[in-house]
Amino acid sequence: YVATPRVWKQKSPLTWRQGPMHLFEEAVSGETLQHIVRLGPRYCSNFQAVELGGESSTTSVQTGALVAQEKISFGINMMSSSHTTIRDIRDCYGEVDGRLIAKELDLSSRDGTTPVYLVRNTAGKLTGPVRTIGSAAVGQYGIRVFQPCPAAVSLNYIGGPALLLGLLMMAEDDSSMYAAVKALHSVLSSSTMSENQMRQIGGYQILAYLLKRKTHLLNSRILQLILSIGGTAETSLGSLTIKNLEAFQYVLCNFELWCHGPENLDLSLFTHLTEILQPSRDGSWNAKVAHQMQVVPKLLLLFSDTRIPRLRVSKICAALFHLLQGHFSIQDTLRVCLFLVYTLSPFAMDENKTCLDDAPELLGDALSQTSGNRIWLRNQLLRTLLEVMHSGQLHPSSECSPRRMQEDVFQALGPDWFLMFIQSHVHVSTVVLVVRLLLHFLHNRTLLCKFKEGMMAGLWLENSSRGLNILMDNLKGRDQVPECSPYLLYGFVELKMFLGNSIHIPEIYFLLSGLLLATPVSELADEPKADLDSMLQWLLRNHAADSVAKVGLCPEAAVLLLEMMKAVVNRVPTDAEDGWELSFLGQIMQFFCMVHRRYPQDPLWCHSDFLQALALVVFPPVVLQGSPESGSSTCSLPIPFTLDPARKPVWDFTCRLLMEMLLIVPAHRQWHPMEMLLEASAESSTAEQKKCFQTEILVSIMDVFPIIVQEEAKRTSNIGRNGAARSASEPAMPTLLANLSYFAQKLVEKLFAGMFVENPRKIILFLAEQVTAAVQKASPHKEAILKVLYSSLNRAVLYCLSSCTSSQPRLLSVLRTLQQQWDTIFATHNSSPAFVTCLLHCLSQLRPSSSSEPHEEKSKMPSAHCIFQDPSKEEPRTDDLPVPKNVQEEIWKATEDIWNQLLSQRRLDLEEAHKIALSAESTGEGDWKVKMGDLTAQWEEIMAKAWQQFLASEKKTPPNKVLAQTSSKTRPWSGSLSSAMKLAAHRNVKQKGCCAQDFVSHLEKFRRSGQELYAILNQDLAQWLHRIHSRSAKAWAELEERVFGKEGPTGARWALTAPRWILDRHEGPSRMRKRIWFSATHHTAVAMNSKAHQAQESGTSAATPGESQEDPLLSKGESGMDHGQLTFFPAFPESHSEDLLEVCLERRIILQEFAEDEKVTHRESVVIVQGHMALEGVLLFGQKHFYICEHFALSHQQEVYCTKHCLSSISDAFIYTMCHKDHTMGQPACSCYSYDDIKEIHSMRFLLQEVALEIFLRSGYSIFLVFHKSDRKKNLKRFWSMKPSLKSKAITEESINIRRSSGGEKTMLLKWQKREISNFDYLMYLNTLAGRTYSDLMQYPVFPWILADYHSQTLDLTDPTVFRDLSKPMGAQAAKRKEKFIQRYKDIEKTEGSLSARCHYCTHYSSAMIVASYLVRLEPFSQIYCSLQGGGFDVADRMFHSLGSTWDSASRQNMTDVRELTPEFFYLPDFLTNCNQFEFGSLQDGTQLGDVQLPPWAEGSPHQFISLNRQALESDYVSAHLHHWIDLIFGHKQQGPAAVKAVNVFHPYFYGDQVRLDSISDPLTKNTVLGFVSNFGQIPKQLFSKPHPARSVLGKHPVGRDGSLFSAPAGQSPPSLSSLRNLKVSSVPIRDLPQGPVGKIVCTDKGILAVEKNKLLLPPLWNKVFCWGFDDFTCCLAGYGSDKGVTTFEAPTEWGSCLCAVSPTPTTLITSGSSSVVCVWELSVASDGAAHLHLKKPLYGHRGAVTCLAASASYGIVVSGSADRSGIIWDLHRLTCLAQLPAHPACLSALAINDSTGDIVSCAGTALYVWNVSGKPLARLDSACRSGPTLSCCCFMEVMDWDVHSLIATGDTGGHVQVWKLETASPRRLAVSANSQESLAKEAAGEQAEPPLVLSRELDLSTTPWERPSRAAAAVTSLAVSRNYSKLLAGDENGKIFCWSVDE
Repeated sequence: YVATPRVWKQKSPLTWRQGPMHLFEEAVSGETLQHIVRLGPRYCSNFQAVELGGESSTTSVQTGALVAQEKISFGINMMSSSHTTIRDIRDCYGEVDGRLIAKELDLSSRDGTTPVYLVRNTAGKLTGPVRTIGSAAVGQYGIRVFQPCPAAVSLNYIGGPALLLGLLMMAEDDSSMYAAVKALHSVLSSSTMSENQMRQIGGYQILAYLLKRKTHLLNSRILQLILSIGGTAETSLGSLTIKNLEAFQYVLCNFELWCHGPENLDLSLFTHLTEILQPSRDGSWNAKVAHQMQVVPKLLLLFSDTRIPRLRVSKICAALFHLLQGHFSIQDTLRVCLFLVYTLSPFAMDENKTCLDDAPELLGDALSQTSGNRIWLRNQLLRTLLEVMHSGQLHPSSECSPRRMQEDVFQALGPDWFLMFIQSHVHVSTVVLVVRLLLHFLHNRTLLCKFKEGMMAGLWLENSSRGLNILMDNLKGRDQVPECSPYLLYGFVELKMFLGNSIHIPEIYFLLSGLLLATPVSELADEPKADLDSMLQWLLRNHAADSVAKVGLCPEAAVLLLEMMKAVVNRVPTDAEDGWELSFLGQIMQFFCMVHRRYPQDPLWCHSDFLQALALVVFPPVVLQGSPESGSSTCSLPIPFTLDPARKPVWDFTCRLLMEMLLIVPAHRQWHPMEMLLEASAESSTAEQKKCFQTEILVSIMDVFPIIVQEEAKRTSNIGRNGAARSASEPAMPTLLANLSYFAQKLVEKLFAGMFVENPRKIILFLAEQVTAAVQKASPHKEAILKVLYSSLNRAVLYCLSSCTSSQPRLLSVLRTLQQQWDTIFATHNSSPAFVTCLLHCLSQLRPSSSSEPHEEKSKMPSAHCIFQDPSKEEPRTDDLPVPKNVQEEIWKATEDIWNQLLSQRRLDLEEAHKIALSAESTGEGDWKVKMGDLTAQWEEIMAKAWQQFLASEKKTPPNKVLAQTSSKTRPWSGSLSSAMKLAAHRNVKQKGCCAQDFVSHLEKFRRSGQELYAILNQDLAQWLHRIHSRSAKAWAELEERVFGKEGPTGARWALTAPRWILDRHEGPSRMRKRIWFSATHHTAVAMNSKAHQAQESGTSAATPGESQEDPLLSKGESGMDHGQLTFFPAFPESHSEDLLEVCLERRIILQEFAEDEKVTHRESVVIVQGHMALEGVLLFGQKHFYICEHFALSHQQEVYCTKHCLSSISDAFIYTMCHKDHTMGQPACSCYSYDDIKEIHSMRFLLQEVALEIFLRSGYSIFLVFHKSDRKKNLKRFWSMKPSLKSKAITEESINIRRSSGGEKTMLLKWQKREISNFDYLMYLNTLAGRTYSDLMQYPVFPWILADYHSQTLDLTDPTVFRDLSKPMGAQAAKRKEKFIQRYKDIEKTEGSLSARCHYCTHYSSAMIVASYLVRLEPFSQIYCSLQGGGFDVADRMFHSLGSTWDSASRQNMTDVRELTPEFFYLPDFLTNCNQFEFGSLQDGTQLGDVQLPPWAEGSPHQFISLNRQALESDYVSAHLHHWIDLIFGHKQQGPAAVKAVNVFHPYFYGDQVRLDSISDPLTKNTVLGFVSNFGQIPKQLFSKPHPARSVLGKHPVGRDGSLFSAPAGQSPPSLSSLRNLKVSSVPIRDLPQGPVGKIVCTDKGILAVEKNKLLLPPLWNKVFCWGFDDFTCCLAGYGSDKGVTTFEAPTEWGSCLCAVSPTPTTLITSGSSSVVCVWELSVASDGAAHLHLKKPLYGHRGAVTCLAASASYGIVVSGSADRSGIIWDLHRLTCLAQLPAHPACLSALAINDSTGDIVSCAGTALYVWNVSGKPLARLDSACRSGPTLSCCCFMEVMDWDVHSLIATGDTGGHVQVWKLETASPRRLAVSANSQESLAKEAAGEQAEPPLVLSRELDLSTTPWERPSRAAAAVTSLAVSRNYSKLLAGDENGKIFCWSVDE
């Protein structure tokens, strides 16, 4: 047992088991323990880099330590164990450890036979105290070890979840389908690695894609398994929580998948979704996840299905309810509300004419395209929203409270959203639901105030469109989102108008009554809602009395009720006796009475808005002038006020309120309720209606006052005995008296204003009656009251006497009233001299006129009628009407009686007041009588003056401001309702901003915008889903090819059907394109592979027989659902924007490539040039990526369409023809590139114009873009803005991929002169600088003919005669032809008559045809050649078939042939062989044209020809004369007089600086020039204006390689074998690594760096070391030579034991090992210095452990070798298989890549193989040809990349180092047949008489001076060559590094 003390130790007879174990020095937390449990039993590391978060693929993985290193003492795992002996333990760990273990096991310390099972301590490498080496055990019968390897782990190493997805794809029935899903579920649930891999490959998207193709095989059991994969299946372990976010998002929430499945799977899914969305003990996590996964928009998208059953709708609504309840967010709510707007009909369509059946239909009865179903669906969603709002378990998405969240929702919607659903054309059921929803919010008094005071309309549209990133907007010139202009809207103003259309709906009254009583109501709880009365009675019984007591009754609700009553009243005919209208009115007024009785003290009853609305109900009906009801166009007489049955209950309630208010509302209150009622008037009412209404109000109040006084008197007498009660009633009487005073003044005011149309006598009698009552009443305010009453009475009397002169009967009645009320009117309390004086004046005006008084004089008296009545509304005069004589006499008599009686009582007071005596006569009875006619003029003047003062005082007192005296002090009435109502009316006009009709038009505009916005959002969601679908289809095709294809681990035997060797466009060192890949359409034995590769670009895949071919996400015609319209609703009379009609489905190809949340900032129309093919396209600038869209065009509105659906934007006719000459050339495509991937951007020419850019990518590829419409510089600046480092980059050695030398910042010219770079490199640099590119065949790089001898048997490069004259162009190589060209030059001058047309050559030395003819045997040049030739190959004799004949034609025979060569002649032998077996025909001599006929000195070997041609290029002769050729092509002899002299003048059209296309106005001429250039090419840019300097002479300028391993400098022959014999070994090891064998040696400029085995130095600084091979299977990153800053990575442990690693770039790590999977990792370092390792992609192909790796960044390849004897070449950038090397005879032990040539060397056992970069065999050394130790390492000795005699160094396990020379033998040409791979394999292991690899030197480590001769040499583990090629370094397994250098 572990840690058993020796004292207790004894032999155990038991069999015991020990699993993985860790020993910690302190306890861990519960959370840490739970994390350890989640890691599972297969975890074998030390908890130092455990994944702490980021389980989703969308989030970054965070790692950290669970336990500190020093706290872990011990850890064992059976995976880190081995069988050993005590002797081995002693040798490995030391003498002390060996003895201690031997003692514990009772064995000898030198025992070497007894097997000991050692389990190594996995914590041994951790920092801290020294730990034990592990656990050792010895069993009597041995020890058996069981290392479980679950199927899930094994599957991960041969394809992972992709294999199970393949099983699912192969399923042909539901049973096999279930088995495949079950297996997938088992693997994912048992292996975390499989789950992570499933996420990485996008497996859940692929799973959904495959399930959609197998929809017909789905069943409930499979659904249950899918739920289990998503982690939401029911278990007994806890609540239902979404654990697998990707499975939930892409599979479960792929509702279209399940809705098209059998067995009603959608209903089961929605039921399950409803269950998991319900709040649980985990809170609202599930709902939050559903919100993040956009479940609400996806559910709403299902309503677009024209066949959706109602039962499914109900299930969806239930799920929406729980989702919104569990995670209530404004975003989701707005989306639902936007959909509700989408269901609205236009205003012209009345929905109430539609029959709505609320009964749910049976399952299968789908909603059809009818208005009724649309309304039913809308109501279902509205009910769902209501339930959410009423829910008491609302979980807001933010930290705010549910109440605050609902307020935010209401403000986000705005008032107009609700009003939109309350319009008259909307169905009644919808109106009720929306009013209920609106009132739910308005029960919040804060929201109610905002709704009343004004809110912005259109906010719901603005908020719904805020922050949108519509995918399709990236391809459009403008945003699709409709514009909205919010404006201020006062909700109640418009709500009143709209509710007037719903007066027949009892539920509206019920809901408003609930708002009135502060009681939210939804449905009747106790009783069925039979009628309105029952509802109101139920509400009175069940309303929230506490709420009413707290906040009071709601005035706004009361006003709305009254407004609806007014609409009902105006609708009722005057003669109606019965009907629902009268019933509703009576019930509502009864409800008001009962509420008033319940809450009499509530402020509502005095509220101005309520009183105004109440008054407007009983206001006389407005009869428009000119209407039929008016009878005439004008109305001059007052309309009598009559109360019809409809207004009677309201009037009675109004009178009752008046009585209450007169008792309790003090008169000094501003805007007294009585005045509110009095001043109320309807809009457009006439003055006569106002007079009638105000008169009736005044009369009613006059009638009410006596009743109030009597009731108050009775109440006072009844409670007089009770003191307490008496004291309580005392305040009422002063209030009543004050109101009486106020009313008296108001009454007289209205009388003077002409608003009282009854007999004024009523006012006098009323006031006299009140005076009498006031006199009799004992009150402390008696005097003040009487003063006010008498003042009003006096004014009324004077008004009546002055205004009734036109009506003699009325005047007589007034006079008699004065006589009758004499004691009251002229009592002692009314002692005002001014009143008496004015009264006398009025009476004097009534005396009979004498003949001496003219009538005009009497008419001069100002009449009160003219002062206080509205002048525009004067009563008709009746002066001219005959008056009965007796009436006139009675008036005179009454006037005289009043005069006499008044003066008899007040004469003395008048005389005293005016100090003037009246002329009176004694009556004989002690009294004095003053006659009217006896008044003196002085008294008449006094009376007239008093009257004028009275009139002036009345004028100064405006009608809206009167004095109300309630005490000795007067209190002014501060404002009146009349002015307030005018202001209110003005405010309402501003609130609306428009009339009701205009507001409806505003709503219609917003409705259309909302419906268009929803359609856009739905379209965007559908495109997003289709994008996922397309990506999944493409990912599955790639995954299927990778796993099941020829290179996959499960790939079956494959056969070739259309083999082609294709030249890859990848540019390696010196811009050489050497990668040639074998492309073949193949098929595997896997069943589904035959149909899996179709339509990858469009994201579709062919369905196998019986599979569902319907994709609901595809376009119309594919699934029957058009997402351009996206609605099952009937077409409205209006059409949506044309932007919603998707006509170009090819645009989805671009959308598919967009990065997440991409936002295109600019679009540019371009022409994409690929060789000789020009494609119209579009360049899109994104935020972090740019996109090249082929076969797309940019419309004039800056919108992107494919060329099939849009006119071309290319205005240049010639370029247009180039792009569209072959319509079947290709399909639309899109490529995405990161700005970080750009290495350089060069400005280029196209067709002689500076309009192009060439973008060079780090991957080795380039893109050539022509900006035919815009300024190239602007677009270049756009690239610079995205990546500023591009701005300062010029064309350097890095541009042509030359390894930077140590020469500092020298120019390329200087480096070439000093022979630091080769001739080939310099020529490629000049070509690049001059704008020559592989991308445009018209500007292909040009190289010179070097040799002139193509007929000799041997080639002597020291003989100058074998070289061509580099100082002359090809046309001047032969003297005779040169003379002909000179003569042509002269003849053209004579014939053309223009000096500018003179030229020696009318053709060019480089053109598209020349390039295509040279490379015709390789694709794609064979197709280009056929295209240029009109569709087929040319006659065989005219094709490139012989180098000798081509040289003869170009140098002396053909006057039209002056061609030069291409770069391929110096590095690519493949183009000389007909590897693709094209049928070119036969030559004239009958020879079948195939391979190119080579010179005799090439000995039939293309490799030897290329080698010798390259050696010739680098020879001393060419180095000395190459500058002359440079002058001809790039220098001063290119044009001008020097060119004429050198016979080097070409047609002027070839010169870009001589042709100004912009100045050519004639289109025909311009097209001629462009056609000439297109066919014959163009001159490179002139780089030098002076003679080019020559290269340095050899020996004068040393090349810097003195003392090198090979003394021959560049340009000379390969080193002789004797140079290798002079190697001298160093006397002592230059380095000694004590920690183990040497693993890697790196030579830098500063010295030699070396690391042990299982370590790797990272480029380019070599200061970081990547380590692996620990007992806990982890890897780490540390500094070189330091143990500080170590970062541990546990991610590679999932892929088995790491055996090898390589790092081609600073950010890329490639590891592999026992799992047989090559893992490509991305190494990133954060700003804080923390390193992270992210798996980019696992590469499957091997079937055994991978033992060695090699990588080349310059050629972009990775090579892996395996124990299964296979080797695979991978693309470093695309991470795909490029080629598979034939099987080796043994396990591969070492690999190396030549960075200069791309050649690959592989070691397998004792065999050695050499391959080119494409995987073609170059040489081999079989096991039969070499015996001895196994090869263990290898490297290339890079000297000259053109040397065919490549040198390869190898090391073996016997301590030997061999140097091999590659002979010039060419590999056999590949025979293309069905068994070509077998023949290739045979050739690789073939049987040749002489091996092509020759051993040049063998070095033996055992002969070194420091080694003892008796001791066996250690195995060589690493080889390297110094940078200056002066030393050969070798490291052995003892950690020593040896060096061999040239013996000086």
